[in-house]
Amino acid sequence: MAEIPGAPMRLVVDIDRDTARRWIGSVIVPGHGVKGAPISAVQAGDAGLRLDLAAAFRGSTASAVEARLDWRADGTLAGELLQGGHSAPLVLQRVGAAQVDLPTPSTPVSTALEGTWVGRYELDGYPRDLTLKLANGADGRAAGEFVIVGRRAVTLAVDQVRQGSEFITLRASAGDFRVEGRWSASDGSIRGQMLQGPFTAPLVLRKTASATGSKP
Repeated sequence: MAEIPGAPMRLVVDIDRDTARRWIGSVIVPGHGVKGAPISAVQAGDAGLRLDLAAAFRGSTASAVEARLDWRADGTLAGELLQGGHSAPLVLQRVGAAQVDLPTPSTPVSTALEGTWVGRYELDGYPRDLTLKLANGADGRAAGEFVIVGRRAVTLAVDQVRQGSEFITLRASAGDFRVEGRWSASDGSIRGQMLQGPFTAPLVLRKTASATGSKP
């Protein structure tokens, strides 16, 4: 439980190791619509844990969200939840075996989708310019980055890509930022919407003519 003044927040954190013995994790925030958000980084040691929880807090592109926890003699983990210069006491108690929600693996994308795409959307009355860089990696799965420029610039890693016969979904978990749309190779466009937390806005992305085959 994070003891946020006036709004205590329950967290369910699952931590485990994958087949390569690397730490992985996911988090649930009951009552806030967050289930299985990936823990971007886990630092574990004899003293305690450091967890990057940005993906669990929708729209948290402005600042990092981190849990810093130490082991206590009673077997609990206690410390702080930190975001944007604020902190709240946080205590986690072991209740059972880990059940980490693993993200859906990305698919590869077609050659027509690899490259750089640009577009603009409006949110809260302010225009944002969006650049998407997208490419297939050495493992055959697509990845890339969003660069969002409004009153300030934010760069987010695209860590989930799903391409179908007509539609594509791209997600940056760290900022809970998604683009969903119908893509057209004939006119070099992705037409759909951006989604971030409860916010949505129409969006059209167009492929830059010089970007074919470029890597993010």
